[in-house]
Amino acid sequence: MAMLELVHQHPDWIGALGVALTRPPGVPERRAGEDPWKDGVPDRPRRISDDLAWLRQAIDEPETHGLKGLGDTAAVGIWEPDETAAERLVRLRDRRVLDAAGFLLHD
Repeated sequence: MAMLELVHQHPDWIGALGVALTRPPGVPERRAGEDPWKDGVPDRPRRISDDLAWLRQAIDEPETHGLKGLGDTAAVGIWEPDETAAERLVRLRDRRVLDAAGFLLHD
């Protein structure tokens, strides 16, 4: 069971955005010369900043974003994600955006 924990008093959204907008070392620009909206493709590619925007909304409205808040803990905040939320959180953790925002994802 995955658990999302806020380890700081308040999330650091600016720090997380800085990490989300920084390309990981050794990763070339993926979208150079690409046009994902060409040929009438309705869905745009997922970006880590989309997941960060989702996280910010999820912290404000956890139940509507697949997070179940747990009370009676010593943590500043702790939530149990559903499967869809967990997928987003794993992407954020892998890119170190969760760390920058002040969250830990426990597996």
